[in-house]
Amino acid sequence: MLTVNDRIEKYSTDEIEKFKMVSTSTIGHFTDFGFLANYECTIPVTKVSGEVTTVKLSSGDGYPLNTALQQAKKGDILVIDTSGNKTHACWGEFRARKAEEMGLSAVIVNGAVTDISYLRTSRVPVFYESISPKTTRVLKLEGEVNTAVSVGNVVFESGDYVIADQDGIFKINQLNYKTLIELAIEKEKKEKLKRMENNAVHCEKK
Repeated sequence: MLTVNDRIEKYSTDEIEKFKMVSTSTIGHFTDFGFLANYECTIPVTKVSGEVTTVKLSSGDGYPLNTALQQAKKGDILVIDTSGNKTHACWGEFRARKAEEMGLSAVIVNGAVTDISYLRTSRVPVFYESISPKTTRVLKLEGEVNTAVSVGNVVFESGDYVIADQDGIFKINQLNYKTLIELAIEKEKKEKLKRMENNAVHCEKK
């Protein structure tokens, strides 16, 4: 049976604009929680961010992804929980093409991908754990869309917000995000000023 929950909106437009101002490494000065580690990315990522649509797969069944892609909207990050399946790739060329058409910001998979040569040319970055020629199939077994999932030891829900860059992946925590983001924004401002001062000193020495 496929369970599909309604989409949740957790953050205002103004809050999301603030989230976009900070990098994962700046946030890492203030918390150890919410980070995914040791994920590969199909393309070099400067920075991507977006609200989360979740999907949970079972027993190598890729069918729920069709519904998840229908539920997702432009700018979203699709987070895929493979229920521990690391050998059957659930994401490849034609799902990537669909993601491009929709304008997804990124995809995160706690398992395998395939068609890696195409994924490395796609404008939608995919964060993944492994590459496999074996693929999921349309089995129409159990699955979930917009429910809580666990990916990279982090719990994701519909409407969560993710920031990803070359240093890592971070999920905003709704319990403490206001203080955390303000601290990160202030630190980024100070670092920008420090860079300007260093550049000015460097120019004077020339």
